Amino acid sequence: MNKLGSGFYFPGHDKEHILRHTAESPYNPVIVQRTDHRYRHLLGGIVIPLLLTLMDWPFREILTSSNILMFYLLGVFFVAIRFGFWPSILASLTNAAAFAYFFAPPIFSFAITDPENLVGLAVTMVVGTVTSKLAENVRRQALVAEHRERRASSLYRLSKALAEAHLETEIIEIGVRHIHAEFGGRNTFLFPDRNGALCYPDAVPLEISLRGADLDVARRAFKHGQTAGNETDTLSGETTLYIPLNGSTGTIGVLALEPSDLRQIFLPEQRQLLDTYVNQIVHTLERANAAEQAKEATLKMQAETLRNSLLSSISHDLRNPLATIIGAACTLEMDEDRLDEGSRRKLVAVISEESQRMSDLTIKILEMARLEAGEVVLNRQWYAPEEIIGSALRRLDKKLANRQVNIQMANNLALIHIDAVLLQQVMVNLLDNADKYSPAGLPIDISVQTTPLGLSITVADRGPGIPEGLQHKVFDKFFRVNAESAQSGVGLGLSICRAIVEAHGGDIQATNRSGGGALLQLHLPIQDYPPIVDPEEKEPIL
Repeated sequence: MNKLGSGFYFPGHDKEHILRHTAESPYNPVIVQRTDHRYRHLLGGIVIPLLLTLMDWPFREILTSSNILMFYLLGVFFVAIRFGFWPSILASLTNAAAFAYFFAPPIFSFAITDPENLVGLAVTMVVGTVTSKLAENVRRQALVAEHRERRASSLYRLSKALAEAHLETEIIEIGVRHIHAEFGGRNTFLFPDRNGALCYPDAVPLEISLRGADLDVARRAFKHGQTAGNETDTLSGETTLYIPLNGSTGTIGVLALEPSDLRQIFLPEQRQLLDTYVNQIVHTLERANAAEQAKEATLKMQAETLRNSLLSSISHDLRNPLATIIGAACTLEMDEDRLDEGSRRKLVAVISEESQRMSDLTIKILEMARLEAGEVVLNRQWYAPEEIIGSALRRLDKKLANRQVNIQMANNLALIHIDAVLLQQVMVNLLDNADKYSPAGLPIDISVQTTPLGLSITVADRGPGIPEGLQHKVFDKFFRVNAESAQSGVGLGLSICRAIVEAHGGDIQATNRSGGGALLQLHLPIQDYPPIVDPEEKEPIL
């Protein structure tokens, strides 16, 4: 076996065999086209000297033999550069015949009597042959440089397209299109399913995709990691070539390629180019898979961190209410006869208060889960801002009974298109947060006004404020300024506020107010209120 390229094995096939096999194929339009060009080039080697003869004939009395031979030599140069070596040799022979017949005495005879003309013609033919060979070499080098530049350009286009692709389906489509454009023929990529068996991709095939691949041959190439099919040592009778996609961790799939021209595949330069194409695609697929695995690992790590934070917060914040409830319940059960009515009522009130605290914590956790899962659909209606503020304050009547709430609301506020239940929950969370983190007896300030950013609602307390650098972190899930503080809560209130406000297209910020205390400000976009339509007239009432 001859190893003709990295990853490719072809038994008993050298370059001449491939060229001969390709040239003998009746279905090779490339060779037919090159044969036509060859005949045209040879015809050019005859026509150019004849044209020069017609041009020189009127001046035969003026021009010397050496001048005429120089014109013929220029014609040989032109033919060599334009058509190649053998047409230039034919041009030299035609030049010799034309010069002997039309210009060398005796004219209209191929005999040359003047030794000087004979020597000049011989020198001209030798110089023409040498220069034709040199011109042919230059021409070949130019063609080689052109082919190399074309291959480099095709590799650059493939690399650029693959660098911009991120999904596996995009990479496969790019590979199919570029391989078809460069090598011709239909092709497709085959990858193993969950059971490890090669199969066609689920995506809709392209027009240039190969649909008739033999999966048994492809699976054999995948199993052994060697090329199989057309003109190889494995099942060479197949019309399709099956190339394993060998990556750093093993074979990840198979490229099935049905070549339309063997020259496009088996010539050394093209074979190396195809090998490079395959390696580029394989490395990009491995990069995409590695990125996907890294993303999954990151998501798992985040989920694990979230789970640990949730368990830690729940265990800490539910422990105290549960302990209080259990203690009060045990006291009622064991000392019921020794307790007076007032003591029993206090214990029942403690159980009720702590149960409500546990219920609030559970509701916040469930709300955050629903918001992050995207299960909440906004039920938008038009509401006045004062309605939302008033509803939130009524829900917190008991909690804020001993605290003054100052409300500053601008006149002629526009209606807002919101989900009233969710935005009311935002206000409840903000007011509850202000009550929790400010000393008893100090007031809470609420201001509502219209700004260039939309409707602005601000809730400010007079507590210790937020430590510098933590203004953005207070909206993170399970974050609390003082992790072991006396205030209950799992650190989800402000996270829920941010999720709801952003779902409405707004934003929320936390800062410290001058003079002490925290200031939480949210902005909601203001939309144009739709005109009222009279059902009778079907026209808007302005």
